[in-house]
Amino acid sequence: MVLLLLGVPGAVVRFSGVDVDPIVAEAVFGVGIIAGAFMESWAAEVAQLDVSASLAIAVLALIAVLPEYAIEAVLAWDAGSSFDTVSGAVTTETSRVAANVTGSNRLLIGLGWSAVILIFWLKRRHALDMRGEMGLEIGMLAIVTVVTLLVFFMEQVHILLAVGLIGLFIAYLWLSSTSKVQEPKLIGAAALIASLPVRWRRTMVVFLFIFAAGVIVIAAEPFVDSLVETGESFGIDEFILIQWIAPLASESPEIIVAVLFSLRANPVAGLTTLISSSVNQLTLLVGSMAVIYSISAGEILSFPLDDRQTVEFLLTTAVSAAALMLIAKRVVSWNAGGILLVLFAAHLFFPESDDRLRFAFLYFGLALGLVAIDWQRVKSLFREKPRALG
Repeated sequence: MVLLLLGVPGAVVRFSGVDVDPIVAEAVFGVGIIAGAFMESWAAEVAQLDVSASLAIAVLALIAVLPEYAIEAVLAWDAGSSFDTVSGAVTTETSRVAANVTGSNRLLIGLGWSAVILIFWLKRRHALDMRGEMGLEIGMLAIVTVVTLLVFFMEQVHILLAVGLIGLFIAYLWLSSTSKVQEPKLIGAAALIASLPVRWRRTMVVFLFIFAAGVIVIAAEPFVDSLVETGESFGIDEFILIQWIAPLASESPEIIVAVLFSLRANPVAGLTTLISSSVNQLTLLVGSMAVIYSISAGEILSFPLDDRQTVEFLLTTAVSAAALMLIAKRVVSWNAGGILLVLFAAHLFFPESDDRLRFAFLYFGLALGLVAIDWQRVKSLFREKPRALG
């Protein structure tokens, strides 16, 4: 009930035409997105009890990226609207688009993965054993990470690459639908909703889906606008604001749920959710950048990247590569989580592109070093039951 109420002020502010301070607007719309993200995550979990396996996986995967997709769509649409058909130059609006998707992915890995790993270790004092788990998710993230590296060398999200990434997202959905489906392990509000009589449960799920989607869509555009206005008012880099404040709003519910799973001795479920989200973002979100940009501009275009966005994509790819190598063997100790958290926290203090490039090399160096020590890690990415550590 509290979250339902938290989603209302954003709609009131947007449709009433009331002029509010950018920071206040940022808080109101940000809270609305967080509330909507929580509600849709609960509904998505409970819906698995009532729909067919293939439909559940397809619908739930789309719903999972709704908050960040709504923000990304607003950014890409504004960029397309600003496209100059004469010069084709990268506009201010275009220079912001990569902020959300790169920030979201690094937040999921640097904060989300590390939290799940470290909390499990603190509770159990032994390594997290995931052997036999997440073969599809880890393998697909490895493939997508390599494909996304092309963005750096192309210095654009080519329209054909965008279509290919969306195709990978569809392939991921199809492969997921053919995998063995297990009964969802529900906790918190999701478990409470699941305990309702079937008719009431289904009604509540449908209501939460519709209400949450409405809240998120209504809040997305003014939330982005308020971030930009805040940056302009206080002289803060708007790229950094969008890169970290927007993902904090859209990703925090998912990270919190994953942490709760880890606290309740089910870290694999939490980590699986976060890895799946990384796959969804690097496929659907990155691909949609060029597609929505083209639709908004009124012609088929590749999405141009300036030097800063190109480096941010490289760093995001490097973070993903290093994280994959750290968990490839599926037996993950606290030091893997510690490394991810420390590097994530450290890079936040160095927003300049030259510094970000150095961090990208550091992450790639970590990944290559792990492979040099044990090249079997690469094979383990695509094998659910890797050989025992040795």
